[in-house]
Amino acid sequence: MPSYDDIRSLACPAAHMFDVVMDIPAYPEFLPWVAEARILSREDDVLTAELVADFKGIRQPLKTVDRFVPNKLVEIRLLEGPFRFLESVWSFEETGETSCRVHFSIEFEFRSIMLGMVASPIFGHACMTMARVFEKRAMALYEG
Repeated sequence: MPSYDDIRSLACPAAHMFDVVMDIPAYPEFLPWVAEARILSREDDVLTAELVADFKGIRQPLKTVDRFVPNKLVEIRLLEGPFRFLESVWSFEETGETSCRVHFSIEFEFRSIMLGMVASPIFGHACMTMARVFEKRAMALYEG
């Protein structure tokens, strides 16, 4: 099963990076493989989100349940979509007043062998660049 881990130190507070990860409706603005994104429900420390992924013209909706601890952790699990399995975790650790360490991990497996053949390389590349794309977004908003 494909998986990816990334740990990076950022020059922004953990709360800022957490806010960027939780701003799901903004994902289409900076994640090239996300065509649509919205929060379906939110209650206490759990939300349900729906994304429409675009894998080179193949649009696939997916729903996730996201459990979170503000400014510390976001756990994302698949509810329905083109995957047999999808789990992702973001964790945020303050390392200074204006710095943090971010850990991103993801594991996935496509439901369909055919879709997996087409989309796995694209989604795999997206996973490898995910933390960097979120970092770029966070720094643009933090510095701007």
